[in-house]
Amino acid sequence: MAILIQSQSNWWQFIVLLILFILVLFGAYFSTKLFGKFQIKKGSSKNIHQLESISVGPQKFIQLIKIGEEFILIGVTKDKITFIKEIDKNNIDLNKYKKDNIQQVAPFSKHLEKFLGKK
Repeated sequence: MAILIQSQSNWWQFIVLLILFILVLFGAYFSTKLFGKFQIKKGSSKNIHQLESISVGPQKFIQLIKIGEEFILIGVTKDKITFIKEIDKNNIDLNKYKKDNIQQVAPFSKHLEKFLGKK
């Protein structure tokens, strides 16, 4: 009789742990979506755009940014940002930066479907 009671107790513990695990997964999923939307809104800007970035060393980058109608080349390290040069609009190939040519980032669900479809 004691073994039967202990066995039922173990099943209830298992079920409770399984429910808690599922709740944690759903919580992680929804909090990730919430923070992801917040980061997208935080990172979007109408007047400032990073057009290109190239690494020139460990944690050192040269970036081409557009502020309003001006194009500026800056150097970025982990400690500071340095103005390098203002670039003339005529020296930049702007065709690849037009909104029609920029590919939108696919949502994670599309990547997951593509991955699962291959298996």
